[in-house]
Amino acid sequence: MVAEKSSLWVEIQKMIPALKIAIGLAAAISVLWGGLSAPAEAADKERVGRPTGLWLSSRKVKNGQTLLLQIYTHKIRAASTAMKIIFQQHEYPVYRHPLDPDHRCFGLVAIPFRSPPGPAKLTLKWTNAAGNHTRTIPFDIVAGKYRTDELKVDAARVTPSKNNIKRVQRESRTVNRAYASGNVAGLWNGPFQLPIESRITSVFGNKRLFNGKLKSYHNGVDFRAPVGTSVRAANSGIVRVAKNLFYSGDAVIIDHGNNIFTIYAHLSKIKVKVGQQVKKGQQIGFSGATGRVNAPHLHWGVKISGVAADPIQFIKVMAALTGGRQ
Repeated sequence: MVAEKSSLWVEIQKMIPALKIAIGLAAAISVLWGGLSAPAEAADKERVGRPTGLWLSSRKVKNGQTLLLQIYTHKIRAASTAMKIIFQQHEYPVYRHPLDPDHRCFGLVAIPFRSPPGPAKLTLKWTNAAGNHTRTIPFDIVAGKYRTDELKVDAARVTPSKNNIKRVQRESRTVNRAYASGNVAGLWNGPFQLPIESRITSVFGNKRLFNGKLKSYHNGVDFRAPVGTSVRAANSGIVRVAKNLFYSGDAVIIDHGNNIFTIYAHLSKIKVKVGQQVKKGQQIGFSGATGRVNAPHLHWGVKISGVAADPIQFIKVMAALTGGRQ
């Protein structure tokens, strides 16, 4: 009996190498078949992170905040000259990375304030000699916990006259033309900075009740600032608007390139002109109480590809992009 068991064990030992090869082949076939049969989008959802060539700043973002997508082009073998991001059927450009322009690109997507919470996705598309390529990057939109600001202002700024309505429409066209004429190439340099060092009195996203009437949501942040406080450019760029506007009062809009604009409103005095190049930290005016206000302050806003974004969170995103600290 012992001899029979010993002989059987010897035979089993001889079969082990063949069994290992068979198991390895079966696993390889399973992986190959899974890769061929799985939907392309589902497969791409797993390919997110630095090792795979795509890095998203966050998998959860509030409505009104900015997503940063960094693309390691050499890892996904992408042609950076024909690359774009799709979100909610809108196209967003992709730019060369400020720290590594030969091997990386980046894109910025501001999540519109009225975007419903829930699962969402960015779609990265590009074309090279091998054809068209697509990667899908999933994330979640989270509802921001925004409050309500109740403000008492001049009644004429809440219910404007027919002449003022026409003025507002003219000014809206002027501002929209300014946004449309923005530089594609980046004009900014390094991290963005706050335009003023002061306490924030109203954050982005709050509902605005003017004289008891809901008129809008807050598309920027307000800083406490006595009249005459120096206001400085958040980064380098070109002045696209420098004039008095019905709602914003004396206002300046700076084009930083890459479809990034910053807005400075309710100034008491403007110190720059349209078309003027400004440097980061350069004085552009003084805070005031012009336009639709209830007290002196500085309203500061950010727009990315025409979408208003939370300025404070935007600064943090740009610091991550540039390696700076805020």
